[in-house]
Amino acid sequence: MIRRFALFGLLVLPLLFLPGCEDDLPQGAIAQVGQKLVSQDEFEQLKAAYEAAGRAPDKDKQPEEYESFEQALAKYLVTLEVLRQEAPGLKVAVGEADVRDRLDQIRRMFQGEAEFDKALEAQGLTLEQLTQSLRESLLIEEMKATVTGDITVGDEEAKAYYEDHKAEYVEQESRNVRHILISPFATTAEGVVATTATQDQWDAAEAEKARSEIQNGSDFLTVAEKYSDDEATKDSGGELGAVTRGLMVPAFEVVVFNLQIGELSQPVKTPYGYHIIEVTDITPERQLSYDQVKENIKAALLEQKQTETWEKWLSLAESRLGVKYLAGYRPPAERTDDSASASGSGSVSASGSGSGSDAGQESGPGDSSPPDSSSE
Repeated sequence: MIRRFALFGLLVLPLLFLPGCEDDLPQGAIAQVGQKLVSQDEFEQLKAAYEAAGRAPDKDKQPEEYESFEQALAKYLVTLEVLRQEAPGLKVAVGEADVRDRLDQIRRMFQGEAEFDKALEAQGLTLEQLTQSLRESLLIEEMKATVTGDITVGDEEAKAYYEDHKAEYVEQESRNVRHILISPFATTAEGVVATTATQDQWDAAEAEKARSEIQNGSDFLTVAEKYSDDEATKDSGGELGAVTRGLMVPAFEVVVFNLQIGELSQPVKTPYGYHIIEVTDITPERQLSYDQVKENIKAALLEQKQTETWEKWLSLAESRLGVKYLAGYRPPAERTDDSASASGSGSVSASGSGSGSDAGQESGPGDSSPPDSSSE
């Protein structure tokens, strides 16, 4: 599954909804950045690549999602053109050697050229399309690294964040658990397990018998090997390891977190059958110290600051160059800036955080994911 999406995931699409204006443009153009036109042909080629790979919404069944998808593609192409025009001033250049190196990395994910070619075909991609996508991805990476490269997070800032969010840095209580599963679901000769069971089958399950043997002195491991229908754990004594709240089905979890160490549960009924449960160890909830989490905090704060800086820089660059969209192609979030655009004030909207459109709510600048509106 990773390989299946590895190639197409490189068709990067940062969903950056920044201020722009809607204008008539020369025939064959969907947008204009400065004096440079973004062509309809380029747009159609990118859209066709997504559609060929099954990564676009259904135009007939999902018309609104499809419109957002098209607008996100247009925005991506506009953003790329902004980066191309700004790159020389920041002394950023993507060399063909860098593109070849990245392509070789992708190739090494596959067992031979034939498998690589098959993956390209399955995604509806040509080698030229993949190479171009890698070139664009590298441009975005290099530009973002240059724009945000001087940003740091110090100990004082990280420690202040920790103190303000201390409740978030608590390690939950965990319990080491083992169980014996007695399933009422019949298994055919072919090894297929039924999905339903009659009341008689539930009544015939030997959960009480297994529990009784343990209470009468039999070893839990031995009884698990003899009775348990959990093929994944029966040969290891039913060991489930350490579990925390929220990992198990409710009926199972309630019992686990009410047992004492060494206490054997009554048969517990869940959708999987009856369980005989024993808790073998308890690790109480504990507050994690700053030293234990500081690197994670610093990384999260750094990413947040880099994202904010990147978005602000993109917004200013787009405003400086001047961007126009053909009617129907401008992303929805940008339509909220009509008053500012009409006033000619040149002010930059604070909505550059990308929080306006359903097509990209979870995507940040420079993300290499396709539009959220695409269907799986």
